[in-house]
Amino acid sequence: MQKTDSEHQALEILEAMLTLQLKSVRQLLGEEDMPKRRRMTGKRRQSLVDQSVEILTETEHSMHVREIVKQLQAKYGRITDRDAVSSALGKKVRQGVLFSQPSPATFDLLARGENEKGSMT
Repeated sequence: MQKTDSEHQALEILEAMLTLQLKSVRQLLGEEDMPKRRRMTGKRRQSLVDQSVEILTETEHSMHVREIVKQLQAKYGRITDRDAVSSALGKKVRQGVLFSQPSPATFDLLARGENEKGSMT
């Protein structure tokens, strides 16, 4: 009997699911070694906000969100989109914590922005 492509794909998916289920049963029975999970040691993984603070601290000036995204990828190898960075930093701006937003889609460290305002008066 000739199988269509969709039937063949469905059977391959079923085979993969059954293979994983059999592997799980064998692990529970102790017949197959369970993979060991690596424990994180040392420092915790830095959040997007932590990494952005470091970038802004090093640059010593406000940056547009596109530049922050480029720096995140260059310095940390972190691939993220503009919206995720803007959302995370914007949330801190609204809370009045860590960041200020001197112009649309541009962020700076809150402490630095306050110092500049204080020196202008």
